[in-house]
Amino acid sequence: MKKFRFTIRLKLLVLSLAVLSIPLLGYEYLRELDRYLRTGLESSLMDAARAAAGPLHEQYILFPYTQDSAEHSLFIQKLQTPIQLDGYTDDWLDYLAWSKVYQEENTKDEKAELSYKLILGQQGNNLQILLQVQDPHVSYQKPNDDVILNSDHVELVIADEYSVKRRYYFATSAPGRFNPFQIDTVIDEWYEEKEHVRHVTNISAEWQQTETGYNLEISLPLYLLNERLGFVVRSIEGSGVDMVESSVGTAGDYTSIMPGRLLKPSSEIERVISRLDDRDGRRVWVLDSAAQVLSSLGKLQSDFSDQPLNIFYSFILPISPKNFKDDLAGASRLEGDEVMLALQGSVTSRWRVSPDGKAIIVSAAAPIWIDDEVRGVVVVEETTNSILMLQRSALVSLFNKTLLVFFLITITLLIYATRLSFRLRRLSLDASDAIDEHGRVVGKIAESRASDEIGDLSRSYASMLERLKEYNNYLESLASKLSHELRTPMAVVQSSLDNLQSDSTEKRYEYLERAQEGIKRLNVLVLRLSEAARLEQALQTADLESVDLTQLISRCGEGYQLVYPESDFKVVTPSVKIEKNISADLFTQMLDKLISNAVDFSRPGKPIEIILQDNKTTEISIINYGSVLPAEMKAELFNSMVSFRQKKDEQPHLGLGLHIARLIAEFHHAGITANNLPQNEGVIFKISFK
Repeated sequence: MKKFRFTIRLKLLVLSLAVLSIPLLGYEYLRELDRYLRTGLESSLMDAARAAAGPLHEQYILFPYTQDSAEHSLFIQKLQTPIQLDGYTDDWLDYLAWSKVYQEENTKDEKAELSYKLILGQQGNNLQILLQVQDPHVSYQKPNDDVILNSDHVELVIADEYSVKRRYYFATSAPGRFNPFQIDTVIDEWYEEKEHVRHVTNISAEWQQTETGYNLEISLPLYLLNERLGFVVRSIEGSGVDMVESSVGTAGDYTSIMPGRLLKPSSEIERVISRLDDRDGRRVWVLDSAAQVLSSLGKLQSDFSDQPLNIFYSFILPISPKNFKDDLAGASRLEGDEVMLALQGSVTSRWRVSPDGKAIIVSAAAPIWIDDEVRGVVVVEETTNSILMLQRSALVSLFNKTLLVFFLITITLLIYATRLSFRLRRLSLDASDAIDEHGRVVGKIAESRASDEIGDLSRSYASMLERLKEYNNYLESLASKLSHELRTPMAVVQSSLDNLQSDSTEKRYEYLERAQEGIKRLNVLVLRLSEAARLEQALQTADLESVDLTQLISRCGEGYQLVYPESDFKVVTPSVKIEKNISADLFTQMLDKLISNAVDFSRPGKPIEIILQDNKTTEISIINYGSVLPAEMKAELFNSMVSFRQKKDEQPHLGLGLHIARLIAEFHHAGITANNLPQNEGVIFKISFK
């Protein structure tokens, strides 16, 4: 089974997955943004309420009176669809939720014996009315009875501010279309009061019986209406002395005497508020001092047909509902806390959830002032669906851009990883091809020009391979160098021994002296070959101590003058102590190697300068005037077994002196360099402490 490798490409791919955290962070940002958007929406609605209330201040005509209570008022809705007068509720389905339930005052249950729902709506120049009456015992009019109102009937009361009333009675002998009638009281020739029935032709009605009672639809022209309007539904059981009557009125038991106020949409108020804000999904109410609706404009539902239809987006943020249950649609009176506080003079807001839980509705209320008195309230409502749309739009934009960025980053990382892998594979192949199976360096690694880590690695490999090649060349040439250096003293010894056997006794001492010189040269070669090995052991066991370099250099200069009397030495040191932690023996050995090299290449009559300086760093310079360094060999000067001597002398040279000097300098954390003097007058060796 192939072993799994966690390659650089795979690592970069895993690392790129971190980009997926951007949408999550964006989602958390949207959640935090929601709070600010809600605060902004609330502030916007409060400002809109103040703006809408501004033009209504001090408008006496629009708010002529102050009410302490609602007075059982009736509100006329605006019908958006036509109503057919047939006694059925099919045309009223969109408005049934607006209806108000009336029942007997001593009962609180909607399933009481007698109760009804009432809806009033304006259609053109007519007022359309629907009464859904719940009555378990429906009775119809008996035409030949002496009592006119001898059956279930509905009384319609219209009155003005001066209590001048008109009453219309809706009673029928059978379900179907009919006209209401008025009861007039006349005095006959005997001066007796008699009731006279007068049918009205400009009002139409339709009566249809239901399982729980009956429906009554009424259509009458708007010009018949006045300031007040009321309905009384009566249920008649029995006849004669056994007749039992029960009734429910829209204004209580005194509806026939003082019906409630009729509230009609004010065209003047609508004209004022329509100029302020026609924003989709926002509704504006104008209420009187009893919180009764004088006008309303707009609707809470808005069109969100352009919502992104992505399942992922819908999972994170719910789709804004197009339809939800509006509990205040068609209301004739508002009773929220914000309205009550606005009637006290405060601008407040309220959050509520729609009855079906599909929408959150925010409302703000501001008072309308007339003569320092609150005469009305402006209420502005809006759902949070606009916030959801902003969130969804922001989420879609953020997520789509993040996916694009993630895709581009992933592709870029894969391309980069592929190139990286290719460069590493090529470097690996070059390194493998550069060394054969016997360990010999047979090739080279091309140095990369890239400035990254792989470029550094390539250059390090190339440099290491070059040094390894030099070392192999050194090992391969070691035998020939040793053979060359050993051949001369061995030949001297061999020829001296041969001459001792064949020549006369007079030259015996001369031959023995030559043989001894050859043996000495062999001893010197062996000592110098073992010197490098002994140096490594000395470096491991050497102890560092604080040494005054000024004094050390001065003493060494005096000693070199005695050892090399034919050379002239010039020592320059500062007048102050320069303390360094060094091994005095090893440091002196390093100086010996450099001075020996300087003596060998110094021109006669020219001094060898030893200069000690302590500026930013401590430096020791050794200058000899004479031969210069070949430019192509400067990099190899301090390598082992490297020698550039042009002339031969009696001493063997294996090229280890400067190599040993470099090892000692590195042990003391110092660098050693060699450069030609200006105008090629000689060479300067410089030791610099780091």
